[in-house]
Amino acid sequence: MKFKKKLTWFFSAAAISLAVLGLYAFKAAHNPDKGYVVTQSRWKNLKVLPQDITKDSLMGLMKNYETSLSVHCNYCHTPSKEDPTKLDFPSDEKLEKVIARGMIKMTNEVNANYFQPYFPDPKPKQVQVVNCVLCHRGAPNPEKYLSQMGKMYKTYDPDRDNRKEKEQEKERKKSE
Repeated sequence: MKFKKKLTWFFSAAAISLAVLGLYAFKAAHNPDKGYVVTQSRWKNLKVLPQDITKDSLMGLMKNYETSLSVHCNYCHTPSKEDPTKLDFPSDEKLEKVIARGMIKMTNEVNANYFQPYFPDPKPKQVQVVNCVLCHRGAPNPEKYLSQMGKMYKTYDPDRDNRKEKEQEKERKKSE
């Protein structure tokens, strides 16, 4: 009887040990997130964003732009010539990307000139009070969303860059 009890305890302990060891076999290897490491090589064709931006910060910004305008990456980035299933991120072929750079500069300037000076010390490097969603509100073209403001946009500065509107007008005429 005592032998049977000892044998049961032995096999129970062995089974528990094997179960614990088995669970550790499936434990993911410790791999620290490489996203927080500043890239050693320079990004290709970043003209407004800092060259030392981390991958996770860049992806966060891009996700913010996507959400603010309700668009996807291909709104600003063209397909790669080598592999059309991938995007050519450094390319400046799309006018939307050039416009986005201007918008980033504008929001940075507005925040730096009109909001950051009024924050208490120590001031953060960048105060973001104005951002894309403030005007776009989930629409790629804020003029469409703010339809009553359209007259002001069109008459505010007659010498402004209106290449996008000219392109859209050509497309409308082609489809008619």
